[in-house]
Amino acid sequence: MSKQETRQALTFGLRVGVAAAAAALLVGGGVGAATLTSQSASAHAHSTSASSKSLAERVQRLEDIEEIRQLKARYFRFVDEKKHDDLAALFTPDAKLVTDGITWKSPKEFAYTIRDLTGAAPSAHSGAMPEITITGPNTASGIWSMEDILTFPAGPNAPEGHNGYGQYRETYKKVDGKWLIDSVLLTRFWMDPLPAWTPPATTTPSNPTTPPATTNGK
Repeated sequence: MSKQETRQALTFGLRVGVAAAAAALLVGGGVGAATLTSQSASAHAHSTSASSKSLAERVQRLEDIEEIRQLKARYFRFVDEKKHDDLAALFTPDAKLVTDGITWKSPKEFAYTIRDLTGAAPSAHSGAMPEITITGPNTASGIWSMEDILTFPAGPNAPEGHNGYGQYRETYKKVDGKWLIDSVLLTRFWMDPLPAWTPPATTTPSNPTTPPATTNGK
């Protein structure tokens, strides 16, 4: 083989070697890129799943807080509308109720005592500035500022009415998907006395004037 042929053979071999090395690098790089792409997709899917779960949890928390706000609103309304059976149904059966140092045996005792004491006397209850904390999947706590105007029918042993200001500290429990009041601690910080309630006097029409007697024109 001549020197020229030898150089050509070496050059061809070098080119073949470089091409083979480049091909190997490309193939290896492709596998690496595919691996990185797969890992990135997996991480993105995991992040999306976690984000979706976090969003669902936040939405559920907001829904629970709103349901508890509605629960407390019904509590105030049922007291003032004299719906005492509906009031008792807002509590868990073994709820603990303490109002101004008085411990009640059951929600029904609490509701029916209000019924028996107030009768038809008007009242107005309201709550504001709720601080509601979801403490678990089925539990929560709340603090409410409150004001009430409560009167009692006038009588020899009638309790004194009041315009009261205070605070509710409560816990709640979700039972069969429905939030209920599980405990109540009501403390009034201030009470202005109000007079006993007297039903408005009913008026009866006066006797009609007796028409003058007729004389049949005589």
